[in-house]
Amino acid sequence: MSKKNKSLFVDCSEAATCCTKAQYDEAGFFEKIKLMIHLAFCRTCRTFSSKNSKLTRKIEEANLKCCSEEKKREWRESINKLHREEHS
Repeated sequence: MSKKNKSLFVDCSEAATCCTKAQYDEAGFFEKIKLMIHLAFCRTCRTFSSKNSKLTRKIEEANLKCCSEEKKREWRESINKLHREEHS
């Protein structure tokens, strides 16, 4: 294990990564512990974590749907056709 992984204290950059991973259930146990320790001392990261959580909830509440790959392909072809017509 590297020295970086042994430390329970992380910088803000690593805390932001852990925060995002935790919100999508991709963070491991020790990453979550490191994040909690960091958040206890860092107001900036607590604010980031709070805003990130709110954003995630809003996106989930919006019940957004993705377009099919076929529909995306149709739109690209249509846009490219219009672009070619404008520039010919």
